[in-house]
Amino acid sequence: MTGREAFALDYDVPRETLERLDLYAVLLADWQSRMNLVGPSTLPLVWDRHFADSAQLLVIGGQAKSWLDIGAGAGFPGLVLALLDPNATFVLVESIAKKCRFLAEVVGTLGLDKQVTIQNRRIETLPRAKFDVITARALASLEQLFDWALPFAGSGTRWVLPKGARVDEELAIATERFAFDYSLVPSLTDAAARIVVANGVKRR
Repeated sequence: MTGREAFALDYDVPRETLERLDLYAVLLADWQSRMNLVGPSTLPLVWDRHFADSAQLLVIGGQAKSWLDIGAGAGFPGLVLALLDPNATFVLVESIAKKCRFLAEVVGTLGLDKQVTIQNRRIETLPRAKFDVITARALASLEQLFDWALPFAGSGTRWVLPKGARVDEELAIATERFAFDYSLVPSLTDAAARIVVANGVKRR
């Protein structure tokens, strides 16, 4: 079974959405030839390493209607989640202009204009708003993410943050400055990784 077939089965993805993801993969490969969007070795594994890794966050996000994706990069997880949940809106924050140009092309090509907003800026300068879910993939430590994004968290905001093997160390450091409830969800795409699901984050 190919990565695409496994993805379609695991996430019950309709054909139209799969075709849009196919186009996303083509755009990613084209732009990757001109700029570094993802690790080159992961490009042939896009369905497993990027699409599935992003898609697993959707269930954890619950019935979220608004997502904030910090350091959106090549659009993971934000653009994948937008394709899978047409009822939610997504704000993708990315400080590097050329990556935003790629994101804009994907959004325009896939018809996500009404659902996805791209902000070419640092998170500290984003106009204040509250989001149901805050996420970030391979961007910064938990402590740093909480510090940056706390102004965008309301009382019911859920933080859905994929983390690698150092998750326990990051949690220990973050708890020195922040109080929060959390659970660890095993990643479906990396046996050594965990997804931190945090609620009630506040400064000590």
